[in-house]
Amino acid sequence: MRNSLKITVISSPNFKNQEAVMITRLMEAGLEKFHLRKPEASANEIASLLEEIPSVHHPKIMIHRKIELLEDYKLGGYHHRSDEKLKEISSSRSRSLHKPRELEIETDILDYVFLGPVFSSVSKAGYKPKMSLSQLKSCLTNHSLKKKRPDVYALGGIRKNKISTVIELGFDGVALLGSIWGKPDPVHAYKDFMKSIAHQRLYTSKNC
Repeated sequence: MRNSLKITVISSPNFKNQEAVMITRLMEAGLEKFHLRKPEASANEIASLLEEIPSVHHPKIMIHRKIELLEDYKLGGYHHRSDEKLKEISSSRSRSLHKPRELEIETDILDYVFLGPVFSSVSKAGYKPKMSLSQLKSCLTNHSLKKKRPDVYALGGIRKNKISTVIELGFDGVALLGSIWGKPDPVHAYKDFMKSIAHQRLYTSKNC
């Protein structure tokens, strides 16, 4: 069982005031991977946001949907939807999955995947789990035995009080959206989440 978790943050689907500043501050606070996902935005609108983020942080950004932006910016890579054909790129590749059995499909050539929703979503009303926790744990246990495998990030309803459960299930990390952007201060929320994971790691190590 893992006693720690990696964290990635997914952008709000809508543009927010001072968003570039908040994204920059998240990275300055230690965030190593940020997913830029704005389904309704144009490539030009997303490019405008990228222009406001210092280029030193661009390699930490995974882009969703607008793969053409990889030609203009030195981003970290591209995140695929669950039904999207895998793109041939030289940078990092990830994908969203919604069923445990999807872990068996071409995931050995991905760097990591999102799997969820694990719990009822914080940001999407009615977005509920389609799999039991016991199914998830069994699937992740089998996945962990592979010699070559992508990290699996828990997605959906990831609150601080769910950290111990996520670790016990066998996830490598968590993907946060509502738990960050639904708070008055997203950067403080991220730091608070990091502290909770560190506390859980300490608690777990003492009780092993």
